[in-house]
Amino acid sequence: FYVPEEGVPTNETMEELQLANRPQIKLHPLNSTYWSLPYNLHESDSIHWNRPMYSIGYRHMMRWFAILIWPYLHNLGYTHVMRLDDDSYIHSQIKYNLFEYMRDNHKVYGFRQPVIEDAVGVGWDDMVDKVLDVNKDATTQELVDEFKKDRRISFYNNFFIADISFFIRPPASTFLNLIDESNLIYTQRTGDLVVHSTVVRLLLPPERIHWFRDFSYQHMTLCTNPKCGHGVVNGCPQNGGLSRGVGTYTNEEWSAITGHLKVKVEHDKRVVERGDPPDRKCLWVVRYNTFIGAKDVMKCLKRKE
Repeated sequence: FYVPEEGVPTNETMEELQLANRPQIKLHPLNSTYWSLPYNLHESDSIHWNRPMYSIGYRHMMRWFAILIWPYLHNLGYTHVMRLDDDSYIHSQIKYNLFEYMRDNHKVYGFRQPVIEDAVGVGWDDMVDKVLDVNKDATTQELVDEFKKDRRISFYNNFFIADISFFIRPPASTFLNLIDESNLIYTQRTGDLVVHSTVVRLLLPPERIHWFRDFSYQHMTLCTNPKCGHGVVNGCPQNGGLSRGVGTYTNEEWSAITGHLKVKVEHDKRVVERGDPPDRKCLWVVRYNTFIGAKDVMKCLKRKE
């Protein structure tokens, strides 16, 4: 996808992409229907929004992945979608078709990394509870009770794969419309991660959700002031990390990979420190021989054990 107002891919770019073993690749434009403020919000209001360091464009992106992507792709004739951010990396071979796996095993939503997401925004929990009260037949009490045990367990959706039909039909579409009408994505910076995780956990039984663990995957956000969390050193891991796939790498290979990752991050950190004390090292969270990165994924892994 691309936003025409921010630049149109050249013919040379498309030729390069298609020659790189991707002859069927297409880039679809997102017009103002999909990349603009809701009618009752104005750009001048943004100075009062929660976490103002995040731009309006960033909030457009969250709304796109949370709400608008589903009808857009459905109208183009797609049945499934997979997201892989440009700073996400698959580090081991996947020897099967992910979409076929989802279809053959009756899965609706798949993810690679679980995460704890506390930054849901003021009013989010109340809104979710009100939606559930009004739509009592939308789900089961068992799913609601399980969700409320720990609302913050989430899917790190920089990689996800999903059946589009689930999101364009009630009750999911009803839930998404009410979320969109609340404007919390803009006013509170309630992220698409939060929206995905809440809707999927509340409306899908566990057997329709799949945690992919058979390939190694990295998505690691390095903080930059003023977006660093409490106690996180500028340039160090803020969210995510590198997860080792089951059966991938020997322990020696894994040690070499994680060692190289640490060296690279510490080297790059010097570029963004801007006067920060140079002896402040990154705090790396390590989980056995399966994960290295920030504490948000680690906290979720520990809770799931």
